Amino acid sequence: MKRSRARSREAADESAEVTVGSRLYRRRRWTVVAACCAAVLSAAGMFSAQWVQSPAEAAARTRAPRPSVITAPVVRQVLRNSVVFRGTFSNGRTISVTPTSVATTENGSQPTALLITGVFARTGQRVKAARPLVEYDERPVFALPGTLPMYRNLTVGEKGKDIAQLQRGLRSLGWPTGSDASGTFGSGTAAAVRRMYAAMGYAAPLTASADTASANAASSTACAGAAAEQPSSDIEKGRSSATPRATEPEPTVMLPASEAVFVPSLPARVVSVPVQVGDTVKGPVITLARGDMTLTGFLDPSERRLIATGMKAEILAEATGVQATGAVDSVGAVVTPGSGTDKTTSDSGAATPQNGSAYVPVKIKSTGRWDKKFADQDVRITITAAATAGAVTAVPEAAVSAGADALTTVTVVTASGAQLSVPVTVGVSADGLVQVTPVRGHTLRVGDRVVVGK
Repeated sequence: MKRSRARSREAADESAEVTVGSRLYRRRRWTVVAACCAAVLSAAGMFSAQWVQSPAEAAARTRAPRPSVITAPVVRQVLRNSVVFRGTFSNGRTISVTPTSVATTENGSQPTALLITGVFARTGQRVKAARPLVEYDERPVFALPGTLPMYRNLTVGEKGKDIAQLQRGLRSLGWPTGSDASGTFGSGTAAAVRRMYAAMGYAAPLTASADTASANAASSTACAGAAAEQPSSDIEKGRSSATPRATEPEPTVMLPASEAVFVPSLPARVVSVPVQVGDTVKGPVITLARGDMTLTGFLDPSERRLIATGMKAEILAEATGVQATGAVDSVGAVVTPGSGTDKTTSDSGAATPQNGSAYVPVKIKSTGRWDKKFADQDVRITITAAATAGAVTAVPEAAVSAGADALTTVTVVTASGAQLSVPVTVGVSADGLVQVTPVRGHTLRVGDRVVVGK
């Protein structure tokens, strides 16, 4: 009995201990949960408090900032007024060669196919006189110095200005024309033409000239008259050898219009070579510029008074990066595209502004020769229109103001932040700056800060 009671007590004690431990565990767990919830609510409150503003705080945050001044330094430099506008390079006047026939030579038969058998020039190249540029049916196309166009075949016995031009060209290239009179294609000119073709590696072209035929006819007539005066007995004795015999005109040297082209300025620039070996001649085989490239600028009429002949110009082709210098050659009158006043640029092949607005054509000449990379390029032209003789004191134009008393002033901000009005006189303005000179009794030093805005 005693043992059973003791066991019962032990069991009761253990049950009581378990009950007490379970209560303590539940209390601790709820305590931890409550602490976590409190922390979360506290963090949420702090976060939401950032979005809550009082009316005073909202007004303070939306209030305009305190007014301040914008300043710029006083500088001393040379003032330059630059005018920038667009321009276009053009080929100017050009001349093309289209062979229409093949000259006869003493070397063989005369072909008629008109096929390109050689191309020796390329676009943009500068070519000299009496050098084969293109070859058709093994005959050369070449340039010679001269202003008159090649409008006919030049043959022995012909006379004219074009003959005199040919003679001058031959002599300038080292082939004398003998005793031929100026403007007359004689034996001396023919010999010079032969030497020119030999230097190029070709046989000289031949033709039956009218003078040769006339001379042969006159000789035949004279011989016939002499035979008529001979006694019949002489004829019977076999002396009838004086009787004229029909003869063909002897071939003489010529210069075909299909082979030569006169160009005023040499070396000449090749504008285009639209053929390849094997092509049939159906049009121009080569086009040459009669002079150097021309640059025409399109100036806004409002800036016309800023540009004068002789001013230095800087040229830049943005597409290729090529740069050059030149000078203003001429300044034209205002041109309005489509109104009939744009004929001044049509002769040189210059384009007009793409926007179709009125412009002043400004011709720019090169200090030497234009780079061939400028051909047909749209470029930027910069011209220094005005400049001071030396460095001057200058401030931004916005820093200068005029009061009701017509006194011009600038406002200087001192180191302490105070603002001091300084009377000045103004001079040249350029690129946003204006020359200023302080009125006697006032000073304005380089580096001083002047007010340009608020």
